[in-house]
Amino acid sequence: MTLRLVASGDRDALAIRDHLLPLIRSHGAIEVQRDTVRVVSWRHDAWEFEHWTPFNDLQPGEASSPGYRQALKRQHSEPDLPYGLDIRLSGARVMSVLWSDDGSFQVAVFSRGRWEQDVLAL
Repeated sequence: MTLRLVASGDRDALAIRDHLLPLIRSHGAIEVQRDTVRVVSWRHDAWEFEHWTPFNDLQPGEASSPGYRQALKRQHSEPDLPYGLDIRLSGARVMSVLWSDDGSFQVAVFSRGRWEQDVLAL
């Protein structure tokens, strides 16, 4: 059995992520869309939001089947966390979270503060 320690801010970080993603998708602009990543950024007053998702152009001769992609995924010893969200307030990173389609996630940065209520009010 694998145990996972849960930090007290994990639920709050995921709630903030879930609140912001629709806003970033509707108000943001694609900054990068090549190689392995697509980055959507949204700047609002002193806030900077960056959300990235996997994006792969198929190489010539590369199979696009789901089975092929699953086989590649199984080659990794730890689960991939291909999605991410960084939040900066006045240039300082206050939150960074990574996640995958299977529900696994990692809160890399979460600085508690008044900004949490402010960002949820957007």
